[in-house]
Amino acid sequence: MRMRMIAGTALAGLMALTAGCSSTDSSQDLSGDTGMTVQDLHLSVSLDVSGAVTAKGTSNAPMATNNGVDYESCDEYGAGESNTDGVKYLVLPQMPIDNIGGRQVFIGAMIKNYHGAGTYEKATLTDTGSPPGISFAGTLYFTQSNTTSQITADGKGGGTWTFTDLSVQNADGTHGGGGDAVSGSVTWECKE
Repeated sequence: MRMRMIAGTALAGLMALTAGCSSTDSSQDLSGDTGMTVQDLHLSVSLDVSGAVTAKGTSNAPMATNNGVDYESCDEYGAGESNTDGVKYLVLPQMPIDNIGGRQVFIGAMIKNYHGAGTYEKATLTDTGSPPGISFAGTLYFTQSNTTSQITADGKGGGTWTFTDLSVQNADGTHGGGGDAVSGSVTWECKE
């Protein structure tokens, strides 16, 4: 009897969860085996990194935002977003859905004082809580003093971030290079 009650409760919970899912939305399953979906408006991300980590591949990603913007077009995403102080940012794609190079990837980079299409140098790049960087399966390789870093944005929701010597924090807790490093590029394109 107790097993039936547990099974019934679990089934009711599953039914409640699936009832909240709409079958009329325009999402597509673009995720391989992760079970996640991406709306028609999404980012296509290509990563090519070598060094301490080698990862090359392409994945779709949801629209990236730092302030909860619900983008409705590539042009809107390509125009950037403003924070509460009115400073304009462009948030690079953050969470590719599929593993790349066999690893879960997180990209943490934004252009501060974004003004549309153009090239942005290292000094204008930032992230929330740390310098710009890329995490592979939880290990963050981020901008250091010896890093070269540049983003070219097309103003239509696409662009390329090229970098050399993103590295982990030194064993003594200092920042500034040393240790393992990665170099490469992230290229993205907005798709409607």
